[in-house]
Amino acid sequence: MDNGKYKKHILIFLALSVSLLLVCMLTVVVIDPFFQYHGPLPGVGYVIDNQLSQNPGIARRFEYDSVILGSSMTINFDTELFAQTMGLNTIKLSYNGAYPRDIDNIMTIVKERKTWPKEIFLGIDIPTYKAEPGITAYEIPEYLYDTSPWNDLPYLLNKDVFLDYISHVFRRQPGTPLNEIYSTWGQVFCGRQNVLSSYALPRESETPLPADAYIGNIEANLNAYIIPYIESMPDTHFTVFFPPYSILYWYTQSVEGGLEAELAGERYIMERLLSYHNVSVFYFQNMYDFITDLDNYSDYTHYGREMNDYMTRCFQDGSHRLTVESYAEVLDRMLLWMEENLDSAALQAGVGEL
Repeated sequence: MDNGKYKKHILIFLALSVSLLLVCMLTVVVIDPFFQYHGPLPGVGYVIDNQLSQNPGIARRFEYDSVILGSSMTINFDTELFAQTMGLNTIKLSYNGAYPRDIDNIMTIVKERKTWPKEIFLGIDIPTYKAEPGITAYEIPEYLYDTSPWNDLPYLLNKDVFLDYISHVFRRQPGTPLNEIYSTWGQVFCGRQNVLSSYALPRESETPLPADAYIGNIEANLNAYIIPYIESMPDTHFTVFFPPYSILYWYTQSVEGGLEAELAGERYIMERLLSYHNVSVFYFQNMYDFITDLDNYSDYTHYGREMNDYMTRCFQDGSHRLTVESYAEVLDRMLLWMEENLDSAALQAGVGEL
């Protein structure tokens, strides 16, 4: 083969390769399974199961007037129930294991919209708020969180995007119902034996933590990642709630010497947030009949979706809502109940069998 024919074949190969890459990129832009360029196309069945990669596009491109934020404690909320009980068009932007910095990452995008949400429902998990400020649950794909199109090649030429998301559309399969995105319905089963089989007995601490042990980190996390949005979005109402962990969670805190510090941290958060006119606080951790029944849980913190439905109805009717006048007494009673009943309740739940 002479040099001229060789070069011609090389050019043809390069041209075909570039054309194929351009077709792949155009396909991603048109279907856009991560919603970077437009909202969902009518009649297209989108798989929505990737919090890190799809949340920023959902926050930017979907139509909504309220947002659910938080950890895996929030993934089983049914947004249709928010519509039925409160008339809200709600989206879920949960992150498993969400730290305050994770909330900040997605709230930055929510706040960029021309119209801010009327309501934000924020689940508070004290284990993440007492952690070092700046921690995230997972490393985020930065190119999906910024607004620049020039660094999107990892999305436009991504094998997994084609195999897991684009191919699903081409096969004309049903998409994820928007009210159920990220939910674990039918995947994780509740039951006492499930909880006990995954629970490890804690190591006893000889010296309890001081009551203010977590306050420094909690203050820093609130100041950096939560309070700025509450203050700068005065017309948005923030419904903050503390989800109900099982009795085994509280038993662990007690044995490890952190029970009083844990509740003192919650007290500090409530005190700070209740000082704002656009914040309501709901507390579900003192539902003693519920938290002592391990059949309500899949592990020592995660409850079934029925609790998410219950909390939704409480947001509407005001049950379990705390006020400036009531929060301190509620937490005092919580600590007293734990001191008087925790060990026996944990034994009854099954700790003695481990």
